[in-house]
Amino acid sequence: MKAELGFAPPPAPSPWSRLRNDLTMPFRRLPQRMRDGRFWRIQAMVIAATLPHYLIETAGFTNPFETFHGLAITLYVVPLLYAAVAFGWEGAILTAIWIVVLTSPSMWVWHRGEYHWLTEVGQLAITLPAGIMVAWRVDLESKQRQRAERTSASLGLLNEIGERLSHALDVEAALPGVVQLLMRGLPVQCVWLCLEPDAPGGAPRVIEELCDGASHDAEMPVDGLHRLAIETGEPVTLGDRLVVVPLIGEEGTIGSLGAAAPAGATLGDDQAKLLATAAHEIRVAVENARLYEQRQESLQTYARQVTQAQEDERLRIARELHDETAQELVHLVRRLERLGEAHQGEVPGQVDELLKLARGTLQSVRRFSRDLRPSVLDDLGLVPAIELAVEATNARLAGGARLEVSGEARRLESAVELALFRIAQEALHNIEKHAEARSASVRLAFDDGTVRLVVADDGRGWSVPSNVSTLARAGKLGVLGMRERAELVGGTFETVSVQGAGSRVTVTIGAKQGAAAQRA
Repeated sequence: MKAELGFAPPPAPSPWSRLRNDLTMPFRRLPQRMRDGRFWRIQAMVIAATLPHYLIETAGFTNPFETFHGLAITLYVVPLLYAAVAFGWEGAILTAIWIVVLTSPSMWVWHRGEYHWLTEVGQLAITLPAGIMVAWRVDLESKQRQRAERTSASLGLLNEIGERLSHALDVEAALPGVVQLLMRGLPVQCVWLCLEPDAPGGAPRVIEELCDGASHDAEMPVDGLHRLAIETGEPVTLGDRLVVVPLIGEEGTIGSLGAAAPAGATLGDDQAKLLATAAHEIRVAVENARLYEQRQESLQTYARQVTQAQEDERLRIARELHDETAQELVHLVRRLERLGEAHQGEVPGQVDELLKLARGTLQSVRRFSRDLRPSVLDDLGLVPAIELAVEATNARLAGGARLEVSGEARRLESAVELALFRIAQEALHNIEKHAEARSASVRLAFDDGTVRLVVADDGRGWSVPSNVSTLARAGKLGVLGMRERAELVGGTFETVSVQGAGSRVTVTIGAKQGAAAQRA
């Protein structure tokens, strides 16, 4: 598989190769060090310490027990320590070698006899190792501090990633921002994130692919690396430069997260572990988001089925009221009418009262049947059905109710028409029962891609909670039911109210949303 992708991991270096590399690395870095101002400050310190040494030698203070002579050698500790702080352990070693090179001529010029050269070597053998040991300790503490700083930065990066993912309502929309955080927080050239498709047979989705400068090498295709990580279920590496971590969930691998270092650079173990931890956080967030979406879809499916069952039952009851109960009442009214006509003046007054009661009951049954499921909604559509509801409300409000239709009215999907009618019906019912309004208005706008329903009143208004779902705990299910009906057909619901200035309910449904809701 690796050969198909166009790359193969390089062979592991031998111990001798690693030793040779470690020994020659300081010298290979020397041109880079020479461009650093600290390098030249170290050279100035070494020269400043060497000049007194040679001045003492030329002045004749060559007795090894002279104080000035020993002081000159001790001065070399200063550049040693500075080199260790500036460039670490390798800086101290190279500076010590340079000091030995600078002091060696004095051994052969002034200390050739009387074993003075041996004293010189002894002083260097004491001073330089002591300075190197101090430099080693300084370098060790510096590395520990840098390691602590890197750990703190890594923890801060992971915390920022976790906070962004945990606060996102749409996790997949937040993933590009997570990739950008990794790009800024890791010494890498490229970072990419791929997710497996939700449906079998689809292509992997590259959520984000960020590269600093040019794209990553053509020999490292993102899709090939992603597929290899998915198939093996293990991290994929290319030497020390590239790492791809699979996102392994409870039900399989759901994606991969990869990073590539710039050419000539490497990704260390700390960066690889950080990438793996970030991949774990992303995997948990994506899985939780998908589980939440599945649960929401299940709840919506259940609510849709319950709503449909309710509507079917309403339709059955409405038809029975219309076809059976109402017809029996019609027969009763006609018989009472014939009885009154056949026995004018002879029928007691109670018959007239029974006739009036029968007619009132017939009207109530017809109203109940119409409220349960108006046949005009199925036969003629949304606009005539809402007209009937507005006419009924107009008769019961002092200022009346009116309907305004804009755009070219058209038939909608049956589920959408039913949802909009029920929302308008419930909103008008709330206005009559709770708003203490004088008038109400219903606006129905047909645009090219959307349908908008607005029901408003001039009543006393009410305090709308920030979360409408809290109304369910108070037993106020009307507004919550309207919102759920709108969401079940893919629409949006909004209610606005001002104390003393009335209320307004707005439902907006897109054409594609309505069609999708009908198919579901």
